[in-house]
Amino acid sequence: MRATANKHEQSALGQVLHERGRRMTRQRQAVFDAVVAAGGHPSADQVFARVRRLLPNVSLATVYNALEALVGCGQLTRIPRTDRGPARYDPRRDAHHHARCVACSKVWDIDDKAIAIRTVSAPRRFKPVGYKVEVLVECPADCPGDARICVATAPPKKP
Repeated sequence: MRATANKHEQSALGQVLHERGRRMTRQRQAVFDAVVAAGGHPSADQVFARVRRLLPNVSLATVYNALEALVGCGQLTRIPRTDRGPARYDPRRDAHHHARCVACSKVWDIDDKAIAIRTVSAPRRFKPVGYKVEVLVECPADCPGDARICVATAPPKKP
């Protein structure tokens, strides 16, 4: 992924923030770009490390505030923290599911959008109004159990 958003994406982000009563700042743009460039589901600490390369004087509090502003404006999604790992941030705004490693807390997207409707809604005749499913998995055997250095790129495939 790109390290920075193009001008159209920058102006679109600025417009969304403005419509929701927020200002576009260098820090918010850098945080948004860092989440997108991560190509996955980074934690606030991982976003902070990335942003500090561009803005050395940025504080962790500023990164957290920018993340929350971007979540509040619907530009990022927060994947809640678990007992073993931090909250993660997702630049995808479409409805999709996640798999999370129970050892290292790394997160992957699951794109089977019908899973919630097939297993919960249809048999009970519920009317779906939204959904979030998180599947807990174990990474492949080479997972060191630490999200900062986890080398797994996808959850194990079923034979």
